[in-house]
Amino acid sequence: MTSSLPEYPLTDLSGSYINQLGQFEDILEEANKKGLINNPPSDEEETYNFESQRIRIQTIASRLWLLGYLRRKISAKNIRKRIGDIKDAVAQFQKDASLKQDNWVGNKTWYALDQLVSFESGIIYDQWFTNNSIRPEVIVAVKRATQLRLWSLGLYKSKPNKNFKDLKLKDLKNLESVLKIFLIKHNLSKVDFNYETLKILFDQDMLINSIAKRSSNNEVSFLLNLPTRDNLKQKELAQKFIVNCTKVELWLLGYEVKIDGKNDFQMIRGSNLYKAISHYYNHFLNYNASKATELAEKITPKLIKGIAVVNDVEDDNISDDAVEEIAKEISSDEDVNKAWSYLKNKGMRLWDGLTRVWRWFKKIGKKVVKFIRENVFKAFFRYASKAFKIVKRGMTALVKSIDSYLKGEINVTNISFRFSKDMDTTILMSEDLSYEHAELGISKLISQSKTFNLACRIVGWIFDVFINLTTGFMGWARLLVSLLRSFKELKLLYIDFKAIATT
Repeated sequence: MTSSLPEYPLTDLSGSYINQLGQFEDILEEANKKGLINNPPSDEEETYNFESQRIRIQTIASRLWLLGYLRRKISAKNIRKRIGDIKDAVAQFQKDASLKQDNWVGNKTWYALDQLVSFESGIIYDQWFTNNSIRPEVIVAVKRATQLRLWSLGLYKSKPNKNFKDLKLKDLKNLESVLKIFLIKHNLSKVDFNYETLKILFDQDMLINSIAKRSSNNEVSFLLNLPTRDNLKQKELAQKFIVNCTKVELWLLGYEVKIDGKNDFQMIRGSNLYKAISHYYNHFLNYNASKATELAEKITPKLIKGIAVVNDVEDDNISDDAVEEIAKEISSDEDVNKAWSYLKNKGMRLWDGLTRVWRWFKKIGKKVVKFIRENVFKAFFRYASKAFKIVKRGMTALVKSIDSYLKGEINVTNISFRFSKDMDTTILMSEDLSYEHAELGISKLISQSKTFNLACRIVGWIFDVFINLTTGFMGWARLLVSLLRSFKELKLLYIDFKAIATT
């Protein structure tokens, strides 16, 4: 597969400012159509537009397979042939999650999947629970997600499948044992399918930190709270839990390890897990290569504590830190092309793990960026897409603002605001004007003023981009890098964008 970006439409950015804005909007729309930037779809047709939504479709399919709504995992090369199966799976998931069954994935369905499948998203109480119990209308979706999480942590025999069988209380027995072994209580009154229990199960940070706390002073073994009976069986369960929590963490960092629920506590030299742990000790915990390969033969508290320390880093402004580093790392058309090549061949991995990576960046700096460059690639497109979304909202506000001035007036019941060519405002009020209508009219005028002010700022940003598009490396690479570098500035306008674009 070629690494080159799609062909760039060479546009003569000339004429009036209004014409140039229109041309720029066409460029943005072309970027969206070609899948360079993932704009959230607005209907079923757009959701399954393979050219523009390929990566998002792959992510959706991966998550539906993990939840058992698809019989087989769909490879990237077969995704186009299986759109019908994906639509059916989406509809079934929407039914089980008490969402509108429209067969396409808008924001509500997307974020529902994200909560239930992503290891970096918390589970929102109001969406899934009432009175500490799973809401009856979403019980199938939540129990599928529970089985997936139990399996991925080595606490259940299999992931959910198409013929899903309802989980019973006895299926939480291994989880209950692990909570006792690692002294994970958190005021839990009873292990059950309730919010208290599932909040613990879905909190990956808390689980790995709880394992780290059970470390011996010499950091070579774990202090397990084992019962007197079934001691060996419980120790094996603890080991299985430790190794699978570790797999999840390494997977989120971008290592090619499988989340499979298996007990790999004693490492096989040359396995992907062994190589990932050895690499991790060397590059993240600063052990020399020889010591790293020795330590990688077994999962020890050294490894878990190293991960847990970073997971305690506060996430404030983590996006801003990421954007600045990405802008330094991806600064040429060759870099963007490499990122694009990587992006086209990835599915779910695009969306998960960035929080972990940037926590490590805060701890050890640029070294981590160099180490897992693929995470820089996927973060590049994620933040460019976020900037793109803000720009689109700003342009909506801009058009609406200009339209009002061109019409020359804003009318509300019994009050009218008229604008002259130099934008002076004349207010005409009826004798029947009520307080409520006056308040509404003033609110409309303030909104118009804020919209126009914001429009001026977005115009300034757009024309800076125009200048960049005519210098240095050209085409999509320049546009995407410009979007990324403007993200911090645009983010500051986000609240106003959102408020104005929806009025």
